[in-house]
Amino acid sequence: MASFFASSYFFLLLLVANIFNFQTCLCGIIEDEAFITGICRQVQDLSFCMTTFRKILHTHPYIPSDVTQAAITQSLANANNNHAFIEAAKAKAKDKETQDLYTICDTGYGVLINELQESIQSLAKKDYTSLENSLSKCPRYVSDCQNALGDKTTPEMVDRSRKQFDLVLMAKVAESLIKK
Repeated sequence: MASFFASSYFFLLLLVANIFNFQTCLCGIIEDEAFITGICRQVQDLSFCMTTFRKILHTHPYIPSDVTQAAITQSLANANNNHAFIEAAKAKAKDKETQDLYTICDTGYGVLINELQESIQSLAKKDYTSLENSLSKCPRYVSDCQNALGDKTTPEMVDRSRKQFDLVLMAKVAESLIKK
């Protein structure tokens, strides 16, 4: 009889501990979602931002420096992909004017890639002034390309630019949340 009460008491303690642990985990996840939602509300495409963060963030809790690192890394991968796309489009362009416009984009994305690489290094060194400086320049390079192409742009390039712009903004907003 005593062992029944002891095992029941132990089971009850185990149940309470599990409920407390579940609530603690759930609260952390809710806070993480609120953190990400706060960032994503500051970009053009909330859904793209939320989906991207869910794909690239794998550990909880979300720490601003880790979120910034993930956003910069994703932005850099996307910029490299877009740069290759731009180089191919430039090579396929039949007229000199279109080639020249893609040359502007080629140059801009080259500089964007360099700034994102600088950002990664600055974050690793905890040089937040340089990090902020590098990230603040990035949206301009994406916009410059889109503005240069103007009516010669393609729907795919518009989509690529929109996503790149949001990725850069995601990194920039996340960086602003790092306690310095």
